[in-house]
Amino acid sequence: MLAETSEDSHLADNLGHQAGMGSKEWILVIFISVLTLDAVFCTWNPYQVLGLTRTATIPDIRKAYKSLAKEWHPDKNKNENAEAKFVEVNKAYELLSDPARKKLYDQKGVIDDSLNRNSHPQNAYDGSGDGPSFFSQHGGFRFQFKMSEMNFFHQHRITMRAYENLIFPQSLTQPYLVLVYSEWCLMCLHLLPMWQRLVDDLSPIGINLATVHFDQEVELAHKLGGRRGELPHVVLVMESRISYFKDDEFSTAKVIEFIRSRFARNLISSVDAENSGQFLSGWKDNKVRVLLFGKLELVRLRYLTLAFKYRSHAVFGYVQLNQEPTRALSEKFDIPSKLDSLLLFHEDRSRPVARLSMADLPYSTLKDIIDANKYLQLPRLSSQKMLDSLCPPESSNVRRRLCAILVTDDLEEDEEAREHLRQFTRQFKYSRDRIVFSYVFRDKQIEFLRTLSQEGKSPSEAKLYVVIVWRQDIRHLSYSWLSQPFVSGTDNWNSSIEHLHRTLTKILGTSQPLAHQTIMKELVDEHAQGLIGRITARLVSAAEVLGDHITRQEVLAVGSVVGTVLFIAAVGYVMTYLVRLEEETVQRNNRNVSRTQRSTTTELKLHELRSETYNGMVRLLKPGCRTVVLLLDNQSKDVLIPKFHKAVWPYRKNKSLLFGWMNVDRGLPWYGRLLNLALKNVEEEEGSEMTLDSNLVKSKNCVGTVISLNGHRRYFCIYHARHPECLSGSGGKRMQSMARRLTKSNHTLHDNSGAFMGFDTLLEDSDNSDVEKGDTGKPIDEEPLITNGLGSSVHHLSTEFALDGLSNWLDRLFEGTTQRYYINYWPDFGNY
Repeated sequence: MLAETSEDSHLADNLGHQAGMGSKEWILVIFISVLTLDAVFCTWNPYQVLGLTRTATIPDIRKAYKSLAKEWHPDKNKNENAEAKFVEVNKAYELLSDPARKKLYDQKGVIDDSLNRNSHPQNAYDGSGDGPSFFSQHGGFRFQFKMSEMNFFHQHRITMRAYENLIFPQSLTQPYLVLVYSEWCLMCLHLLPMWQRLVDDLSPIGINLATVHFDQEVELAHKLGGRRGELPHVVLVMESRISYFKDDEFSTAKVIEFIRSRFARNLISSVDAENSGQFLSGWKDNKVRVLLFGKLELVRLRYLTLAFKYRSHAVFGYVQLNQEPTRALSEKFDIPSKLDSLLLFHEDRSRPVARLSMADLPYSTLKDIIDANKYLQLPRLSSQKMLDSLCPPESSNVRRRLCAILVTDDLEEDEEAREHLRQFTRQFKYSRDRIVFSYVFRDKQIEFLRTLSQEGKSPSEAKLYVVIVWRQDIRHLSYSWLSQPFVSGTDNWNSSIEHLHRTLTKILGTSQPLAHQTIMKELVDEHAQGLIGRITARLVSAAEVLGDHITRQEVLAVGSVVGTVLFIAAVGYVMTYLVRLEEETVQRNNRNVSRTQRSTTTELKLHELRSETYNGMVRLLKPGCRTVVLLLDNQSKDVLIPKFHKAVWPYRKNKSLLFGWMNVDRGLPWYGRLLNLALKNVEEEEGSEMTLDSNLVKSKNCVGTVISLNGHRRYFCIYHARHPECLSGSGGKRMQSMARRLTKSNHTLHDNSGAFMGFDTLLEDSDNSDVEKGDTGKPIDEEPLITNGLGSSVHHLSTEFALDGLSNWLDRLFEGTTQRYYINYWPDFGNY
């Protein structure tokens, strides 16, 4: 252009002298001519070729190019002008996709491809440059002091402090591509356009880029493996690990391939119609399920970074569209065949809670959808991190955030209660800013639940109970247990939800603190890797580090040493195994000899009598079989169980006997009903009428009682330290007399005449009392009472001596001389 302009000026001067025109007039003519030529030769507009405006961004340019390239590709378009149009589209894209060329075109209208070689202008020393520069046009040496192109690297520069406090911790969820450069690095300037393109391509899909100035951050550069003679140096910081880019060719394709290779292979699993059910049903690991549908066989890089970021909350699967194995799955969820789609599932695998379909799914939109639905409808408190996310500390009583926790076991039978709580959350749509519903496995979070059960502030059996928790700070929390369990089943559904809804409404409607306070113990991380998993991960990480740092010769040397050590260890293990095998053989022979001389010991098991075992232990007993049950509470359990076990041990070989124990805190209503049925049977035999309040049966008086139940013949026998069975044949009369005394209620004076059955006995009224009749005040078994400070007589029975006479009573039981109390039917267990 400059040469052409100079020639035109000489020609114009000659013509001007010939025509007699002045120099000013000719200058004006030349200027107009140049503008005309520029307008003629610069009519080609790359924005018009791609159908864009000058405000178009890089993603818009890329999107338009893909569409036009697909439309005008000569293999697909048979138009005779298709090839020329395709070349023109590629030329426009090459110009606009290069930030330096695009800027030059926008400012000066320059489109010449020859200028692309100077995309970072070389300020050569030609008399008008900014500093000295030595260069060769065909790849020689170049040296310069001032380079404005380095400003782009400086804009993304990080320090050691930023790396340690920001990038290294965030690499657990987001990869970082880091370039180590220097201002005196010739190759760094050649990488500038590609690095700019990587910033534009990778930043929008969740991969951050940063640079490190070697001369100003020497320590950080060495930490990342950079050496002065090896610049530029590119690394990927991911999962707190540093991986080196070692390929000799630096290009965007090579870098993207390098990044892909660092993601775990099982990060996104392949899903089709056959394994989709298993994939969507795996939510019991406490993670949501995300299905991604795409047309490409290769999973997009943005999907990999998304799955990497949310791998602790979600499990990702990829379905390739327009394939025979996936067609049924796409039709089931009505997925468009020409669009990429996302489906997010909670517990219901047939209905997604969120879905999105677009030609190109943006990373930011995908991230927003998963952020809003990354927890299950009823999540499990499986780690301290989960608790901090769902129920964060809030010191303000006005803005407090509550957490309703259902205590269950890791059993399939408790899934019904958890499903009913999910129905409750769907029916009453509480705001998650006010209260979050969750559940916890009792056998896996023992220490956490123990802090909520101190000093008897929790139910005796916390299973299926709901506790409301408010975390006042990181360590302190206040809590309150619901008074009745959240029972599953259609019969108890209405009462359970009504009680829970009423309690939550009361708590949320007031700013009063909860009932109890405690210091919280951290939850156990149920997803933490085991010992073998941690060792395997360390070995894999070590192998990657060795692969990045050690050369082949060093690997061979280390491998030789390791092989020698492993060989020695293997020989030692084989020898140890042979010795152990010989010892086991000798011990086995000794056991075979001693087995013929020793008899085997029969094991004695004690079963708990509760609603689940009631039919098997009582109602469905075969004729001739009996169940002997010890009544106890939580305080006396450790004392009475060993004594009871010792007393019944001689009868362990009798197959017609079954031994067990019952917690009176749970089975007291059933025991009171059993006594009422026995009294009713006595009334019918002796022709008397009386009523007995079963509320008089107290758990503290029942501790230490042993009952023998004959399920087939419907009778039972009672052992108690105060049982009046020492008088032969008087058991029924004494039971009736005791019942009469229990039904009088004018004066309350504690007596022990009904202690053997668990009653808090009452003396008769003032008109008929034993005191006014001149009675000595002794109970029926003629044993003295102890008077307390309130003037009432109280009978104290130590737990340590409660079973001292059990062995003698068992002898009389199997002789058939104990008193039998008959009933008409066995009452239900657990419905009171």
